Amino acid sequence: MGCLKSLIRKIIFAALLIAFFFFGGCDFVVTKYNEFTCPPREELLEQSKDFGDFSAVSSDYRLTRSINLFGYRKFNAQYMPTGQKITIIDLKDKNVITPEDFGNKKIDLKINEALESLKDSLITLENLEITGRGTIIAKGKTIPYVNFKADVKNVPFKTVEGTLGAYKSPNVSKKDTPQTTKVLLSMRDCKKYNQQITANYMKSVKF
Repeated sequence: MGCLKSLIRKIIFAALLIAFFFFGGCDFVVTKYNEFTCPPREELLEQSKDFGDFSAVSSDYRLTRSINLFGYRKFNAQYMPTGQKITIIDLKDKNVITPEDFGNKKIDLKINEALESLKDSLITLENLEITGRGTIIAKGKTIPYVNFKADVKNVPFKTVEGTLGAYKSPNVSKKDTPQTTKVLLSMRDCKKYNQQITANYMKSVKF
């Protein structure tokens, strides 16, 4: 009897799943997701004030928001001519990474510690090499960064390059944490990554 009930439940579930896709359920989900991630630019600019003022960013950069994961807010951009993506993550009030870490090279240790903690993940980075250091002079903010190169674990012959930076900015919407560290990350396949695209983006932001 129990096996029969289980079979009936599976048949009902399969029927509901087929009906969901047949009647456009998948399209509905995709539409709602796109509406959330890509609202009007004016709405995004208003919601991104805690990260900076992005109103002067070129229209070549498509601004999007993402679902908060593990309590961390993210603000994304994609440079449409090449597809390169740039993400800014709000670390809240945690000192996981700070702008000061880049001046004393403590960032090297923190990156390696982070990768070590993720070594058992299915896909992560390994053999990371710092290839450059510098600062981006934005409007009202100096953002220290490192450029890096790394292999993608468990993906043969896959190597990426990117930029990691950090800055602090005030939070208009978060009264309990008036200022937090934001981490800048942009990464792409080796030889396709363009650090200038990331720099130009951040230079357009007003803090």
